[in-house]
Amino acid sequence: MTNARVFDPFAPDAGQHLGGAFDDQAILEGPFGYAVLGYELAGAVLRDRRFQNSALRLMEQFGITDGPVHDFRARSIIMVEGEPQLRLRTPLARFMSPVTVKNTRAVLRTIVEAIADDLDDSAPIEFHNTVARRIPSMVYCHLAGAPMSDAPKVQSISERTLSLLSRDPSLTPTILEAYDELFAYLDDLIGRKREEGLGEDMLSYLIALGDEGKLTELEVLTEATSMLEASSVNTAHQAALVVWTLLRDRNVWKRLSSDPTLIPAAVVEALRLYPRTGVVSKIATEDVEVGGVVIPRGADVHVAVWSANRDPERFENPELFDLDRERNQPLTFSTGPHNCLGQGLAKAEIEEVVGFLVERYPNATVVEDGTRVGQAGGRWLVDTLLVDLKP
Repeated sequence: MTNARVFDPFAPDAGQHLGGAFDDQAILEGPFGYAVLGYELAGAVLRDRRFQNSALRLMEQFGITDGPVHDFRARSIIMVEGEPQLRLRTPLARFMSPVTVKNTRAVLRTIVEAIADDLDDSAPIEFHNTVARRIPSMVYCHLAGAPMSDAPKVQSISERTLSLLSRDPSLTPTILEAYDELFAYLDDLIGRKREEGLGEDMLSYLIALGDEGKLTELEVLTEATSMLEASSVNTAHQAALVVWTLLRDRNVWKRLSSDPTLIPAAVVEALRLYPRTGVVSKIATEDVEVGGVVIPRGADVHVAVWSANRDPERFENPELFDLDRERNQPLTFSTGPHNCLGQGLAKAEIEEVVGFLVERYPNATVVEDGTRVGQAGGRWLVDTLLVDLKP
């Protein structure tokens, strides 16, 4: 397959593509491998177990080819398939149930209000760093039964381990150091829980499953590592992206202020337009035909979620924010056997942030000067988000 023009899903200007097929092709080949741009094909690839997550290959491209960090990634929930994946996914899926999400909302409100009480709202605030980045790690501490004072450490570890997604090999020392801190932190936390007695939290739940023989000791540590690793950075950026999107559309914000029951729909629509995880990378484990194209075994396949979410074949007027959009099921949290286990909680966190702003600061606006949002490595990033809470 050849293309008159090469499309690179990781290029800084990739977001200029409006979405869906490029030159009438929903899947393209280039130096990077294959890019899947259309909604239907993207969903098919994400659901197909013949495509394996490429996180281990990416780690090896950073020079991390052996050792404890490499071993963790090789056995992690995003890499394994079949029965091993079911063993790892089922306990977390049960714990991260809608009941847990519902029960966590009161804690979320308390966290958001506590952060807000520390703000000086007499002048514009940098919302991403002062609010959005702080919330997910505090939620993790609540769920994991860790002291709330550990939140800054959890936030730092999550951000540094997942800097892998920047695709910048110069960060290898930073990544390895962060994983060393992560393993040591969890060893200490698990030890303290055993000494003090298990509770009703997520980490206690995993330890108990290990004690019952339902998970091995190594699987308990793998589960705990995966949850801490993914706990903070993506949700923080996504929350800031949603706030940025909604505050810039004054008609939408006015509707939310008059009818807060519309907040969940508004969050989903913002997630569709600006997904933090803009690209999900896979590897074909065998020759697979996708959209009439045979992808050879071992090839890199990059699902451009941001393009699929704006596919005009699936979404009418996809570039527009439509609060009344029907059948709105973006691929922001992936789909299939490896969809995001924490998506319900992530949505709840974002909804609570938006709900708080709607209630306490209905006139809040984005200060464009001093706000920097863009794409890098296929992901939407918030560098700074300046918000005037009381204009």
